[in-house]
Amino acid sequence: MFEFESGVNILIGENGTGKSHVLKLIYSLSEAIRRHETKEGLEGAARRSTLEDVLADTLMGVFQPDAIGRLVRRGVGRRKAKIRAVWSAGKKQRVLDVVITSLGRLTLSLSNPPELERAIYLPTREVLSIFPGFISSYLKRESSFDRTFYDLCLALDAKPLRGSRDEIRSKLLAPIERELGGRVVNENGRFYLKLADGAMEAPLVAEGIRKLGMLDYLIVNGSLTENGFLLWDEPEASLNPRLTKLTGHVVLGLADTGVQSFIATHDYILTSELSLSAEQQNSSDTAFFALVRLPDTEGTTIEKGSRLAELEHNSILKAMSDLHLREEQVFLDGTT
Repeated sequence: MFEFESGVNILIGENGTGKSHVLKLIYSLSEAIRRHETKEGLEGAARRSTLEDVLADTLMGVFQPDAIGRLVRRGVGRRKAKIRAVWSAGKKQRVLDVVITSLGRLTLSLSNPPELERAIYLPTREVLSIFPGFISSYLKRESSFDRTFYDLCLALDAKPLRGSRDEIRSKLLAPIERELGGRVVNENGRFYLKLADGAMEAPLVAEGIRKLGMLDYLIVNGSLTENGFLLWDEPEASLNPRLTKLTGHVVLGLADTGVQSFIATHDYILTSELSLSAEQQNSSDTAFFALVRLPDTEGTTIEKGSRLAELEHNSILKAMSDLHLREEQVFLDGTT
C-alpha cells in the first residue's frame, strides 16, 4: 500500500518492480474520474458513458494490454485485481474501489467523486519533435504509442495563458529558460526554441533540451496547475547531471504551487537532490518509496521513508556502492 504525500513522491527500484505501472495506474484512475465528471469522455465514447466504461477504455489505452483481464496478475485459475484509491481533503475522504477479473470484467464503486484537476503524464521521451500531426494521426490509425503520448500532445496543444506571468510561474520558468537559452513556442502546429539569434526547430534541438522545453511549455500554458498531478517516468533520461538537478528543483517548485508529483527514477543525483532539499527545508510533504522483490514473497514489497537515507532497500545506492568497491579493488591491487 502507498500512502502518498501532498508534495513530491519518488519511486525507486530495479526494473520490473512496477514503478511505471504505479504511475500509469494513478494517471488512469484520476483522469477517468475527471473526464467522466466533466462529461469530457474519451474519443469515440458517448458523453453519457458510465465511469466503468471510461476507466476501462483509459486503462486499455494507457497500458495497452490485449484485454482488460490481462492486467490481473498471472496464476492458476480465475483471479482478481483489487484497487482502492483514497483522495483526502481535510477530514473528507473519497474512496474508489475497483475490481478487475482475469475474465475481463471491471466493476467499481465511488459514492462521492473527488474534484480533480488535469493529470499530466510525462513519459521517458520527449514529444515536441513528434508533435506535428500526432493528434490527428493517433485518432485515425492504430498506434504503438500509448494514450499518455496522445493526452500529453493535447495538453501541449493548449495556447499560453493570457497576461503577464505571475510571480510563481516566473520563478519556475526563469531557471528553465536560462538553461534553454530562450523560450519554447508553438507556431502553426510546430514547436520551436526561440533563441536570441533566431528560432530553431524542435527536432534540431538536443533531446534533453527538448524534454526541459516540454516542461517549460506546460507551465506556460497552465496545464500544470494547482491541485493537479504530475506523473513523470525517469525525468533523468537524456538529461545531463546539471539539468537533472534543475529538474528536481522545478518539481519542488511545482509542489509549492499545489501540484502533487509522482516520480519514477533510477538516478542518484535526482533522488539525492530531492532528499537534500527536503532535509534543508524540513519538508514533510516529500516521500521516497522503494519497490523491491524479496525472496519467497509474491509481488512487490513497498518501503516508505521521508528521506532517502531512511530506505533499507535502495537499489540506486547499492549499485553505486558496488561500483565504488570494484574501483577501489582495481586501484589497490590491479585485479578486475
